Amino acid sequence: MKTRIIVGVVCVPLLAVVVLLLPLWVLGLLMGALCAIAAWEFFRCVRPDAPVRMPAVCGAMAALIPISESLSPGGVWSYALFFCVMVYMFAELMVSFRGGKPLSFDLVAAGVLAGFAIPYFLTGIVRLGTMGRAFVVLPFLIAFASDTGAYFAGVYLGRHKLAPVLSPHKTIEGSAGGFLATIAVLLIAGLVFRALGYTVRFQVLAAYGLLGSLACQFGDLSFSAIKRLSGIKDYGKIIPGHGGILDRFDGMVFVAALSELLVTLVPAYFR
Repeated sequence: MKTRIIVGVVCVPLLAVVVLLLPLWVLGLLMGALCAIAAWEFFRCVRPDAPVRMPAVCGAMAALIPISESLSPGGVWSYALFFCVMVYMFAELMVSFRGGKPLSFDLVAAGVLAGFAIPYFLTGIVRLGTMGRAFVVLPFLIAFASDTGAYFAGVYLGRHKLAPVLSPHKTIEGSAGGFLATIAVLLIAGLVFRALGYTVRFQVLAAYGLLGSLACQFGDLSFSAIKRLSGIKDYGKIIPGHGGILDRFDGMVFVAALSELLVTLVPAYFR
């Protein structure tokens, strides 16, 4: 726990500077690095027997998605990268027949998920940044509030297991705490946004909190299911006290994508 707190104290201010103050391309580079590592972790978790070149290529493709979005918002680069990932994985599949040992299709699916789907969802953070810095903070607030609220409610009030096989430490009480904390944090953020001159629809912001925490917890359990199927405890060890990038950003995969959808379709605050 001490290590987790130290990492948080160091990383959260640095992340805040990148998200709020530095040019968008810096956020794109940071997300590119995170997406590359996440792609590598996911691929090596699902198919540790795959040739090293495959997670390496998918990691490189994953890195380019947020970088291209930060440099050319709304361009066709993400579509082009999706095309490249698909072509590469199916090319690997077809070539493997020449050696008499064809690859299984689940390897192709793992490559598409690692090289495009996961990083494209996470790149929702960068695309929110193109709408304004007040929007890019949204997925971070949701994920932090949901995880923190669920943790403390689970520790002090948890009695009933939520998903004992997938995640033995999660409780129904913790889940409820995550929902309540996320709604509360977003409503407080709404007061800040209003003080900064934004028009805020608090009822919509409360709905953001409800749906956002649901997405965060869903993502957490989804990636826990993959770990259980693969027989591992953590996706990696790159973050002391947390594990891998996907161990820390598993919920964010769905939160970032949902936040982008909500802000685009049903904005809760605007100038």
